[in-house]
Amino acid sequence: MTSVELRRWVMVAGIALIVLIIGADSYEAWADYRRVKTDNQNLEVALSRAVTEQTARMIQEVDVVLSSYAAWAAAAGEPVDDRRRRVLLEQIMRLPFVQSALVAGGDGRVLASTQTEPADQSLLHSDAFTAPRDDGNVLYIDRPDGAADGSRTFAVSRRVESGAGLFAGVVIARIAPDYLAKFYARINVTPDTSIRLMRDDGATLAQFPAAPPRPRDRNIEVAEKVDGYPISVAVSRSSRDVLQPWIQEEESSAARTLSLAVLAGILLMALRSALNRQERIDLEKLRLEQELAGIQRVEALGFLAASVPHDFNNVLTAIIGYAELAGETAAPGTQSQQNIDRLLAATERARLLVRRVLTFDPRRSVSYRPTGIGPIVVEVSEQVRATLPPSIEMSLHGMDQAIFTLGDPTEMHQVVMNLCSNAVHAMPKGGSLEIHLETLDVRESESLALGQLLPGRWAQLSVIDTGIGLAEEQTMSIFEPFYTTRSTAHGTGIGLTVVRNIILRMNGALDVSSRLGQGTRMAVYWPITAAPASTPRQARQVEAGAGETIMVIDDEKELVALTEELLASLSYEPVGFSDARAALDAFQHDPQRFDAILTDERMQPMGGLEFAHLIHRAEPDMPIILMTAHRDAQIDARAAVVGIVEILDKPLRVQTLREALGRGLKSARR
Repeated sequence: MTSVELRRWVMVAGIALIVLIIGADSYEAWADYRRVKTDNQNLEVALSRAVTEQTARMIQEVDVVLSSYAAWAAAAGEPVDDRRRRVLLEQIMRLPFVQSALVAGGDGRVLASTQTEPADQSLLHSDAFTAPRDDGNVLYIDRPDGAADGSRTFAVSRRVESGAGLFAGVVIARIAPDYLAKFYARINVTPDTSIRLMRDDGATLAQFPAAPPRPRDRNIEVAEKVDGYPISVAVSRSSRDVLQPWIQEEESSAARTLSLAVLAGILLMALRSALNRQERIDLEKLRLEQELAGIQRVEALGFLAASVPHDFNNVLTAIIGYAELAGETAAPGTQSQQNIDRLLAATERARLLVRRVLTFDPRRSVSYRPTGIGPIVVEVSEQVRATLPPSIEMSLHGMDQAIFTLGDPTEMHQVVMNLCSNAVHAMPKGGSLEIHLETLDVRESESLALGQLLPGRWAQLSVIDTGIGLAEEQTMSIFEPFYTTRSTAHGTGIGLTVVRNIILRMNGALDVSSRLGQGTRMAVYWPITAAPASTPRQARQVEAGAGETIMVIDDEKELVALTEELLASLSYEPVGFSDARAALDAFQHDPQRFDAILTDERMQPMGGLEFAHLIHRAEPDMPIILMTAHRDAQIDARAAVVGIVEILDKPLRVQTLREALGRGLKSARR
């Protein structure tokens, strides 16, 4: 599983976990909500049944007394006398919830009352009188009404019949709702519960608490009918009061769930960040591994390349030396002179080819100095322009800027030349080649196809063509040794590898942007350095030899002979040795004989540096010039220690040898 897939699955699993936490809490909250409502309903049902049963007993007690009086009056068949009425009233007033009672005749006139003075008003138009008269033998419960003293009661009445079954009046008991309310208050198990006694038509007879529920509250109500009577008991609670504990609990639970969800989210983001960081580390590790593999391949190639130039440069030294000697004897303008010039031109190309191969050697010695980029690009462009076909147009931009970087002019020349050559070969049908030089201020580090841009000022050299372009997979391989998109007859595949080695050695960078059929842009980045301090030009002074004796040591006898001839042509007296030990014996036998020593470095059994060390132990001021076919940093360091005055790179040119000996002998005379 790739890191991208792992990160995706982690995100899905994390989101699923958060959803699961919220879902589980929501389900638990819904279950608690249902439980709270069920528990409340069960409580209200139980309470309503208890209140209903007790209310039924109270009404039954009143009904029994009223029914007994009505039955007795019917059995007597005559109006009840005052004594019987007083007994009835005394019996019914024993009930604590009855406030008053009265008996009315068939004409509605009050015959007896528990009031201090019998009321003289008529009940003819009262519902407590007319309902029993018209509906027969039923217990009628009237609506509550107010008395003169401010108290409220509701009437309970029954029909009184004569012996013949005719309507003879009513007996009425007035029940005090306050008593019932106090009774409801005593049996109420929850302070936020409302108990209401009401008629079947919804009219309230008694209520606890007295204040009606708030309109904004939604009530949860359970009603229970009183069997045999037109009344029922309703028990209700405010939904807000019922759900308040649940709401408080769920608020705490929601806070916990939110905390868990936030924690899970933080952990998820932390895990995602860790995976992203690990992915970046893996990508960086892969990049470094690929870079290390490339470096190892280049180093392997470098070690191989380091062994070739020594022998090859020795051969070139012989070719160049004898060609230059032959050129001195050839008449100007003759065919022989022309052939020698062509030979020297060919050896120059061979020398440059060896120099390109040596760029693969990480140990080789290179001294960098502030070098102007623009003049090198202009020089390369002139060389390229001379070979361009008419179908390709070339343009330069920004070359008039004085931009310097630490580098070797020859190496920088190779970089620009390789990039331009590749661009030209990428346009077989023609196109345009543009070269731009500009400065760039970098504020944040940025990794490119090759190297890394660090904060600072950089020179950007862009080589842009309109050629065939590169596929994405090709851009990852173009810097590999011997990789090429051209046929074997048109390239070796080491050009961009040379570019790669030089740029990395100069602490530069390179970026590639290309698309098939749309061309390629190669952008080289070099760190900008200050311009070199200007120094007055001095005329080159080359002193010819004056018969000085020069010791020559090289394990190649042919090169010893060639060097002797070159020195003789320069008016020196050469003494050649192909064995360093023999040369050392000759020097120790007569050290005053020699004015300077010219020695090769790589010899058997004694190298040039070891030979120089032994010479300087005896004669510290003896000028020694070292020749080498392969120069690296280690040779430079050791040469400085043993007192080498100058190092010459093979293949040698006559002019180079003349100048080096002139400087060496001049320093020895001081």
